[in-house]
This record gives sequence, C-alpha cells and structure tokens, in this order.
Amino acid sequence: MLSKLAEELLAKNQLEAVNTSIDRIILAVDGSAPAIEATKYAIGLAKRNSSEIIAIFVDPDGEDAVIPENEWELLAKKTKRVRYGLAGLKLAHKYGKAYCINVKLLLLSGNPVKQIINVAEKEGADLIITGDTGLTGIKRIALGSIAEAVVEASDVPVLVVKGRKIL
Repeated sequence: MLSKLAEELLAKNQLEAVNTSIDRIILAVDGSAPAIEATKYAIGLAKRNSSEIIAIFVDPDGEDAVIPENEWELLAKKTKRVRYGLAGLKLAHKYGKAYCINVKLLLLSGNPVKQIINVAEKEGADLIITGDTGLTGIKRIALGSIAEAVVEASDVPVLVVKGRKIL
C-alpha cells in the first residue's frame, strides 16, 4: 500500500518528535542459533539503552501457564525442546551478568505467539526481539514461523534477528 505520508510531512516542513526509549525488552529464546544471535542483539541494545530484558521460552505443550522455577529442571529432563529452551534462558542470564544487565527469566507453556504477546503487554515492553528459524519452503508452510506470527500480532515493535550457523 502506497502512502502520501512522507510527502505530507515534508510539506509541513516540521518534523515530529522522535522518541525511541527502550526500557524493557522481551527476548524470546529457544536455544537455537538464531535465538543466540537475538540474545546478543538484545544484550547490546540493553547495554546502550540501560534497558531491562525479560527472556522467555514458551513450551508449546500444555495450557497457557507460567511454569514455576522449581519445576524447570524436571521439565528439561522430560523433553529436549525444554532442555534447549532452558539453556537459552540460562545463556541470556549469563550474558546479562557479564554486561551488568538485569535479565528476568520466564518459562511458559501454551501458544508461543500468544504468550510472547501477553508478556510484552503485561510487562509494558518497548521492543520484542526474536530469532528467525530460517525455515523455508515446505517446512515453513507446515511448521509456520513464530517470529512472523509475532510480527503480525504485536502492537509492540518486533526485531527479528537472522541467525548464523554455530558449530
């Protein structure tokens, strides 16, 4: 869709105020290479903006819920997906400590897109950062893209970070 907005703003000869305060960042992790790259971006932005990070992993199995921290290790022993997600959370926390950034960790269950959006709204997030799985073709059609769905559903700006293969 084309818009005349830029032309209209130029005609007014007055720029609107720019406010890009980033106080709270939601970081969606799953332990994958793109999520690790997203973690690095989140840490860098948080450092420059004195932001807080809320790192979350959402296990798609089960009803929408917040999993108490004392149950995390038990769940990680049951499924590889939760084990990798928990590793992603721990990595975000470790980066936070290394760069003196407050990183709050949440492990949730339920619909990942819905949970990410709910946390962003509840926490008053200024930005959501997530990695792109890099799925293409049939896999993307069959599995979908959480990052793409978050971009579509969110009223909060979303930064999608492409990952590199990490050995």
